[in-house]
Amino acid sequence: MITNHKAMLYEAVSEFIQLHAFDHLLDNELAQLKNLLNVWADTNDANELHELTQKLTPFLSKANFFVETVSPAAIQLWFYALSYNNIPIANMMQDIHINGEVSAY
Repeated sequence: MITNHKAMLYEAVSEFIQLHAFDHLLDNELAQLKNLLNVWADTNDANELHELTQKLTPFLSKANFFVETVSPAAIQLWFYALSYNNIPIANMMQDIHINGEVSAY
């Protein structure tokens, strides 16, 4: 089951990269995100996985949900993938609420 959750997150991040939701990151930040995601996906040790998740979360929180190409389905996949992998999404939702950037689809 963990493998399925990890695959879901990998797919969600890959899709958000393709949809340009991380275009605002510097090249080295995007490279670091991709590297951390690959290492995270290949890790089976629970302690190392937790440590990598801690490093990955700040990058994931920088996703831009308001890029034209990001669909409601992509956002739904994103939040499912984060929640199934126990990655905190509260800060992301708080940022959306604070910035008043809630949009209806």
